[in-house]
Amino acid sequence: MKRFNNHLETPTPENCQAAVMVLLEIYSLSSRLDVKNATLHIMDGVAQSIRENREIEESDKFRMERILEKLEEKSKRLYNLSGQLGQHLKSHNFLNILRQRSTIAGGVNGLDIPLFSYWLNLPEKKRISDLNDWITPYSTAFSAIELLMEVILENKETQQLIAEGGFYQASLGSARDYQFLSIKLPGNVSFYPEISAGKQRFSVRFVDASLLETKGKQNFENVEFTLTLYSY
Repeated sequence: MKRFNNHLETPTPENCQAAVMVLLEIYSLSSRLDVKNATLHIMDGVAQSIRENREIEESDKFRMERILEKLEEKSKRLYNLSGQLGQHLKSHNFLNILRQRSTIAGGVNGLDIPLFSYWLNLPEKKRISDLNDWITPYSTAFSAIELLMEVILENKETQQLIAEGGFYQASLGSARDYQFLSIKLPGNVSFYPEISAGKQRFSVRFVDASLLETKGKQNFENVEFTLTLYSY
């Protein structure tokens, strides 16, 4: 969605073509996964968790009430979307032609698809209007997901740790239902983390990134890093 919006900031025909390709990517994702119901399910879980915790955290009650109001408002908007996300594009002739051609390298072009050339040469205002119409349901879902991420990322536990020999492994406690973890490294290092995670435990292996053209090897030096676990 951020890529789509960025292309629309300067709606040249080239940027509109790039925005269409991102739209097709989003459509493909939403046709494989039930993003709408998954988001509604997590929103319900987050709201329930806030209701349970607001009795304890009296000092933060006003902020929690505001978050609950926002969750309810965005949940209603998402729920009111008819059908699954992308349903409005399923029988769209123009976008279906582009979607079929997008599987071919360089397939989306104005020579092979005269209709696409026609659309790209429409007035800028019309192209923007079409793109905004096509993206609207996804924008509604994106707004809900952004709020969810904001709430989850605020509820975090941070630790300073050392990966001895470039490897770290730990178990996750059963008291909290963790959703994400992130690893922060100093800006001047030449390695990156490979993370393997499950419900009970996770492991991190730090890999040399100095040569991008070859497969990275594990860095066997001790690595200082910041681990953050997120939950709701």
